[in-house]
Amino acid sequence: MNTILKLALACAGAASLSACISTQSYVGPASPMASTTALRSLSQPIPVKVNTQFQVNGKASPAGTPSLQAQVESALRSSGVFTPSQDPATAASITVTVNDTVDLQAAHKKGFHAGLTLGSSGTVIPDNYTYTASYANSAGEPYQASYKQDILTAIGSNVQVPVGVKATTPGDAFHRVILDMTTQFVQDLQTKGLVAER
Repeated sequence: MNTILKLALACAGAASLSACISTQSYVGPASPMASTTALRSLSQPIPVKVNTQFQVNGKASPAGTPSLQAQVESALRSSGVFTPSQDPATAASITVTVNDTVDLQAAHKKGFHAGLTLGSSGTVIPDNYTYTASYANSAGEPYQASYKQDILTAIGSNVQVPVGVKATTPGDAFHRVILDMTTQFVQDLQTKGLVAER
């Protein structure tokens, strides 16, 4: 997850001063996403192969893929509609690609500056996530959709953050956006009649 890299850069900037400044993350304002309560759980959730890839600025970032895989699988289990499967005979599949668009050079400079000032001169670094998911049922019929969400990471103090948005940790913010977008994808599948009761 790229946010973790940026936080490490911020701490590195302050390391010579024996301090690591505080960081808080906010899930940015976006179109409302579906909640798990809006889903129609199945008596027998559909087994699916789950494939994921995490990207930074359109390039594969293998370090972030295991976390993404775990978050997507957890969200699918929570839906009550799908259950991740390792069985080679499983016919249905869900493939998720998450691309984090971020200015890494600017993030490094901002984090380093905040570190040098021990956080008194804070900054906000945005991660713009594009979540693209595709579902192929046992008949091989594909469906694909994309969603967008932001995570804003505030480093240090004296920064402007979204009004009415609860602060959280970078890890929890990432969990939230993946859960929300995966749940929205599952709801869209149900709304379009692509997931039938078993």
